[in-house]
Amino acid sequence: MTRTGDWLRRYGALLRTAWLQDLQYRASIVLWLLWGVTEPAVALGIWWAIAADGPVQGYARADFARYFFALMLVNQLTIAWDSWYLDSWIREGELNFRLARPIHPAHEAVAENLAYKARTAGMILVVWLIVAAAWPAVRLPFGAGRWALTAAAVLLAAAMRFLISFATGLLAFWTTRATAIMELHAGISLFLSGRLAPLALLPPAVARVAAFLWFPYMLAFPVDLLTGTVHGAAVVRGFVGQVVWLAVWLGAYRLAWTRGLRKYGAVGG
Repeated sequence: MTRTGDWLRRYGALLRTAWLQDLQYRASIVLWLLWGVTEPAVALGIWWAIAADGPVQGYARADFARYFFALMLVNQLTIAWDSWYLDSWIREGELNFRLARPIHPAHEAVAENLAYKARTAGMILVVWLIVAAAWPAVRLPFGAGRWALTAAAVLLAAAMRFLISFATGLLAFWTTRATAIMELHAGISLFLSGRLAPLALLPPAVARVAAFLWFPYMLAFPVDLLTGTVHGAAVVRGFVGQVVWLAVWLGAYRLAWTRGLRKYGAVGG
């Protein structure tokens, strides 16, 4: 069997396992999915009310509707939660048997991400299509080129968010609760990644800070691509930013993994 075929077989097994595990936690998945819908829906309700008297810095009610419905889908396709698993694996020794396997633990995490997203993102897409049939404000004009660019941006954003979560989880090699750091990161991303409002509505000083960090490339950039609010040079800058920050977080993950294993000494698992 070729090396590619071997990896396909491994990932097939990992995906089947992850899919079956998800079936055991259907209620939890529904709750996570509802939260993924509720947060942007609440933000949309707030901005919808604010825009009642007219556009807000160029955003009319229909623009807010398109933005936050696109946000629901993109967030679900890029979300990552692996820091919570890694924190537990390292502290409780569950990493031990995973290190004994002939495959890196990151591949298990990737398979779990893919299985979860295939299930939940599909549900959100169906809901979006149903809503769009009745509510023209959330409809997006089809353009093959833009959708292809959006798919590439979503893939890069998903990889970046995965590496951020994984690298942060690896801090459990040195700290007693790495999830607290990830929670802080999630809190900051509410404002700087576009989850609560389009970045164009941020105060100028905050927008300048966001522009130098990775947060906009995790979510706001692919959402803006999907809704068609970025063009030309801004698209190129967005992809360059994604690639640069993806490389930075890949380096952070590799550094944390290699150095963390040297001091890892948990028992159990």
